[in-house]
Amino acid sequence: MIDSKQIKLDRLIKGCKKNDRKAQEELYKLYFGLMMSIGMRYCGNWNDAMEVVNSGFLKIYTKIDSYQRKGSFEGWMRRTMVNTALDFIKQNKKHESSIEDINMYEEKLYIDNDAIFELDKEEILKIVQQLPTMSRTVFMLNVIEGYKHKEISEELGISEGTSHWHLQNARKLLKDKIDNFLNT
Repeated sequence: MIDSKQIKLDRLIKGCKKNDRKAQEELYKLYFGLMMSIGMRYCGNWNDAMEVVNSGFLKIYTKIDSYQRKGSFEGWMRRTMVNTALDFIKQNKKHESSIEDINMYEEKLYIDNDAIFELDKEEILKIVQQLPTMSRTVFMLNVIEGYKHKEISEELGISEGTSHWHLQNARKLLKDKIDNFLNT
């Protein structure tokens, strides 16, 4: 059985490898929504997310030859976009006041994950976007992307203890924000 979506994607990949602007535009339109959702998860606002998405697509176009057809093309693009978001956060980290290296996370910040909330994903995303940049980033990498604290510490240039702290901070802040949201 012929998969028309895969045929179209193969055509777009070939076009992008030849630097065909129409193929690049079509790929951008095809995956914009998905890539923007990644940008919004890591950035606190639309403008920063757009910067990440546009930079990410530029990387996709210029590095498309490195896609070796191991795994899905969409997965490769997602990874590229996450890495672009991390680069953006690292570049902008110096402009944000951040917590000094913390080697132990505070016990009082530990929050159980047992609570089930009646929120839709848009409401949750809005609440997550209100978190401080580093806490949001660590939360997204750990909870959504499945990174271990060692990997997060290497990606962001922080200690594992600081990664733990940011995750616990994000959980505490999320719990407080969700409690406030539900009680209003």
